[in-house]
Amino acid sequence: MRVEFWFGVFAVLGLAGCHSSYEPAKREASPADAVTPGSPDAPPSADDPHAGLFAAAGADDPHAELFVAAPAADLGPEVTAGSIRLTAPDGWVRKQPRSQFVEAEFALPKAEGDTSDGRLTISLAGGSVKDNVSRWRDQFGGKPEKDAQQDLEIAGRKVTVVDFVGTYADQPGPFAPAVERPGYRMLAAIVPVGEQLHFIKAYGPQKTMTDHEDAFHAFLRSLKGK
Repeated sequence: MRVEFWFGVFAVLGLAGCHSSYEPAKREASPADAVTPGSPDAPPSADDPHAGLFAAAGADDPHAELFVAAPAADLGPEVTAGSIRLTAPDGWVRKQPRSQFVEAEFALPKAEGDTSDGRLTISLAGGSVKDNVSRWRDQFGGKPEKDAQQDLEIAGRKVTVVDFVGTYADQPGPFAPAVERPGYRMLAAIVPVGEQLHFIKAYGPQKTMTDHEDAFHAFLRSLKGK
């Protein structure tokens, strides 16, 4: 009995010692756990003033307050939006739209010396051409340094094209204060089809936008009906 008693005591003490020194193994973070730069989970780049912006916020979309992440889409150069089709030029980088109300989005690679890319969005909305052009003009304080507007005919459709240069009020969200960006340029077009307006809006540093001016007009000329 005495032997069995002391064996039981030693067994209990041994178990207690093991329990007090036990620590769960820590799993090392694997490469799959890391956030890849540029992925949806990555923080916005400090060098990109458009990072985290809502497409067409406060300007092109009357439903700006409803902005949510857009579903996955085919990110090729061919764009079908509403009643029109367009083909993006080489060099433009197709991006996932940041809003379900934006049909397509492209980054226009920055020019040497500029700190950010240009940004082009394609969206649909109602209203009048005049009112939407006025809204874009107001993003330059109502009096852009350059204020040009022309009507073209492309693929049998009337296309209103504007070209504004000045200090652009870049709004990072529907309720956020605008950020003043001097030396910006906007190239934008409106294509009415019935009651629906198709917006093709590009903006960014003036030098970058000048580099992409010919490509922007080639993009417009690629317009076709669905």
